[in-house]
Amino acid sequence: MLTQRGRLVYCVLPAVAMTLSLLISACGAVKMYPGPALARDKIAVLEIRNVTLYALDDEAVKLGNQRKLQILPGEHVLRASHAMAGYDAMPITYTFTAEAGRTYFFGADYEIQRTLSWRPWVRDAKSGQTIGRWKP
Repeated sequence: MLTQRGRLVYCVLPAVAMTLSLLISACGAVKMYPGPALARDKIAVLEIRNVTLYALDDEAVKLGNQRKLQILPGEHVLRASHAMAGYDAMPITYTFTAEAGRTYFFGADYEIQRTLSWRPWVRDAKSGQTIGRWKP
């Protein structure tokens, strides 16, 4: 039999745990969807690496110093350019499908020695698999 204090802990503990999980999932990530914050298992995280992101799903992105985005599952369209100093490239469009509970890295590989070219990618953080497609 629970005491009054035990009942209070039993009732409040789940709410505290859910609030903490939302705060932890939001740490250092910009929420890029409407409505209330969702639990980490309901969203995906996109971490921006060595590229400049201009837009996500046709919405301008202003990240400041932030490099992580909270996004909803589903197909997303990124508009980005490379982050290589002294060389300006036309932005590209990259499309990928995010799954809930996953983290993705958005970056690029560079060929500076011969061609000054770059190739963007989105990789699943857990599997390392490159997903999505791009067009210059």
